[in-house]
Amino acid sequence: MKQESILRITITIFGRVQAVFFRRGVESQAVKLKLSGRVWNARDGTVGVIAEGARENLQKLLDWCYSGTLFAKVEKLSSSWEEATHEFSDFQILRKGTYIQDKLFAVRNFRERLNETDTLPQHVVIIPDGNRRWAHAHKLEASRGHEEGANNTLAILEESLRLKIPYITFWGFSTENWNRSEREIAFLMQLMRNFFSRLEGKLLEHKIRFRHFGRRDRLPQDIAHSLVALEEKTKDFLNHSFGLALDYGGRDEMIRAIKKIQDTNLEVSEKNISQALDTHGFPDPDFIIRTSGEKRLSGIMPWQGTYAELYFTDSLYPDFGVPQFQYALGDFKNRKRNFGK
Repeated sequence: MKQESILRITITIFGRVQAVFFRRGVESQAVKLKLSGRVWNARDGTVGVIAEGARENLQKLLDWCYSGTLFAKVEKLSSSWEEATHEFSDFQILRKGTYIQDKLFAVRNFRERLNETDTLPQHVVIIPDGNRRWAHAHKLEASRGHEEGANNTLAILEESLRLKIPYITFWGFSTENWNRSEREIAFLMQLMRNFFSRLEGKLLEHKIRFRHFGRRDRLPQDIAHSLVALEEKTKDFLNHSFGLALDYGGRDEMIRAIKKIQDTNLEVSEKNISQALDTHGFPDPDFIIRTSGEKRLSGIMPWQGTYAELYFTDSLYPDFGVPQFQYALGDFKNRKRNFGK
């Protein structure tokens, strides 16, 4: 290639483009297109690119930047062309400070963009799958995976509070989980006891209402009492709500709701069924997240989740931290919801 055919392009990308792997995407494209240059996160939340190479390949990079990565939302883009300076021998990502400092900088800007644009879901439901597989992958006891999952739940709860998501629900124990070994069930019940003591502090500190979804008659008596006590202590908190599905199954919930309607001689209607469900008082979920790569709902809120957006990630739940939760929300905000229209 003749040197005269080498050009330089400077690109600025605006929108939700930090902490969404945009720089990594630019680097991957540039290397594939045999371009040299740099890409960086700017303080104003934009991504900057300088690239040099053949015009045709620079144009391909520019075209890619209009869409970017899966979780990005490009609002606008500016570019300028000039003669190449040949100052770069390769293509690199420029970072601010250490790797950790750079990540924190990008996440902060991502949060600001997340707060500024579009609409967040009002009710998020999380199926936290993969605790045991995570422990096995790290050569640890299954109990460690469940412990890490509990820690993660509290972190995500705090993030949902910061983002002003009014309702969030976690599936803690399903009706089918009783089929696990007695040892694991005993551990999970003890984990719940420890979790409740930590959760209560968070709920009272941040004025979050607590609701339990599922059966109580098969749970250890002290845990059932803890659920009732938490609901009573937090019943007057209305701005944010935390739901815990414990000994919950969607079909079991529907059967119990139908029995309630029969016992009270009410008409079978959508309104009366919704009122008879465990989740009465909570809006229907508009975003359901499942971790660990499983692409099924396993019976979570079959009536309520009719129009919920679904998000499946390969991350095992202990690895599904606050950044991954933010990425999931970014994906939700890029979707167009038609509600059957």
